[in-house]
Amino acid sequence: MQRTTPQASRHRANFACQLAFSRAKWCLFGLILWAFALTQLFTPTAHAQTSSGLGIAAVVNDDVISMLDLNARISMVMESAQLEDTAESRMRIAPQVLRGLIDEKLKLQETRDSGVKVTQKDIELALKDIAEKNKMSIAQLTAHLQSIGAPISTLSARIETELAWNYYVQSRLAKKIQVGAEEIKDEINRIQTNAGKPEYLLAEIFLPVESPAQESNIRSMADGLLMQMRQGAPFSALAKNFSRAPSAALDGDMGWVQFSNLDPALQRVVTQLKPGNASPPVRTLGGYYIIYLRNVRTSPGLGGSDAAVKLSQFHIPTPKNSDAATLQGLAQQLVATTRNMTSCAQLEAAGAKSGSLMSGSLGEMKISSLPETMQKVLAELKVGQPSAPIPTGGGLAVLMICERTDDNVDMEKVRADIRERLIQSRLNVAEQRKLRDLHRDAFIDVRI
Repeated sequence: MQRTTPQASRHRANFACQLAFSRAKWCLFGLILWAFALTQLFTPTAHAQTSSGLGIAAVVNDDVISMLDLNARISMVMESAQLEDTAESRMRIAPQVLRGLIDEKLKLQETRDSGVKVTQKDIELALKDIAEKNKMSIAQLTAHLQSIGAPISTLSARIETELAWNYYVQSRLAKKIQVGAEEIKDEINRIQTNAGKPEYLLAEIFLPVESPAQESNIRSMADGLLMQMRQGAPFSALAKNFSRAPSAALDGDMGWVQFSNLDPALQRVVTQLKPGNASPPVRTLGGYYIIYLRNVRTSPGLGGSDAAVKLSQFHIPTPKNSDAATLQGLAQQLVATTRNMTSCAQLEAAGAKSGSLMSGSLGEMKISSLPETMQKVLAELKVGQPSAPIPTGGGLAVLMICERTDDNVDMEKVRADIRERLIQSRLNVAEQRKLRDLHRDAFIDVRI
């Protein structure tokens, strides 16, 4: 028997919701449905097995993962991800599914050793919730799972693991994490500094490569997932089932991401994507990414586009049909005149001498009401700072923000949200570290 101790990926699915054993919040619903998407998928399929249902797929310490366990979980994944259920497809995804099952065994062993118990009632409540959300009774849910080759016990086992692990994380790991006021202040400053810069609404699938021997298989799986997307499989379903990133619990959703916060390899890819497109597999230090671009925007900062500003402008008209050299000369003149100004009073006084009726105070307005070009300019400006010259009103103008009011921003809520986000980020790292330690100390014998 060969002893193997594969390293856990630094990217592991973070379940982004805090579970206790109460029935108040079944965030688990979104997690469990990584296994299947019942609502629209009632067409029976042929279930080719990866191999005989008899035998052992892996041994994890004192627990066994049987081929029956593996094949049942593969069936659930195939349906959830809307993949064609063929022998070839099952063989391709089997290693990833087995790795997930090994992680589950390690989690359940750790939680049981720590005294965490999940009652049958807890599991039944979760099953009932899943059935109701799919407009089924428990009996119908059981029958449907059986029809795709997965007994209800397969789903119950998944539920038990996630309930226990989330309770373990919140009760054992989360209490060790602290976030100070200075860290929150630094994050607020970072958000404001990045206002006006590009942001990308992204989703991801991450497949870790934990040893050189896995390289070919993981790349093949990444290529296969991309092919399934091109054939119509939803990115969200594939991310939920196959991604090992923390965002997997949220269908791969990463939210709005600053360009500077992306891995350099991903930066090169993201700038070439159009909204609605997925990237080819991208190799990074930890493994392969497939990135899906949903949208692009200019970062609004804390105040967002609803911030109110009081503006002044220094305007000079430009002759009709001015060539590029003339416009450049006038722009340089404006820059020289305004570069040392630090208040709207100075800007307005200079504007009064320019002879343009468009110079002076523009009053107070919402940033969102202005043209997009002006929004981008203002997003980067501080109060009392002259802008670069911009074309407007048949001429060129320098804008200045006299006052900025972010009354719509509840700073207490902002601080609370930032604190929660920083805690969750560190909790992700703590979970990943714990799972890596469990892998390191475990006896794992993979037999397929």
